[in-house]
Amino acid sequence: MPDRLIDTNILVYAYDISEGTKHDIAKEILKQIWQDGGGVVCVQNLMEFFVVITKKVTFPIPVFDAKMIIDDMTKSDSWRVIDRDINTFLKAMDIVSQHAVHLWDATIIASMKESGVTHIVTENTSDFEEIPDIHIVLPF
Repeated sequence: MPDRLIDTNILVYAYDISEGTKHDIAKEILKQIWQDGGGVVCVQNLMEFFVVITKKVTFPIPVFDAKMIIDDMTKSDSWRVIDRDINTFLKAMDIVSQHAVHLWDATIIASMKESGVTHIVTENTSDFEEIPDIHIVLPF
């Protein structure tokens, strides 16, 4: 299986125990990545995950725990962390104008394309389905 970007919603579901079946499925996806590798996240995904999992879910986790999860991911050979720069931002603005997606999703798309990542695991299909060479993996 090719490397795949794990979108923020999947990261959150994996640690949000209030999400029932979505939690179980997302937790299994991350467990498989921790064992076999192939996981990719953008710094933006990690930032969004931190905010949501510590503040916006039914049962927030402590900041320290969220930081440890992110630290572990950034240090693991199972995960690749990709980031953006000004050129990514410029490409993201082009994606916004061409495909009418939100800037935040366009930035993820631009980061993926720059890093050669073609698959994204997400439940958010609307912002990714029209993008050439991006394949959506629906986990639920």
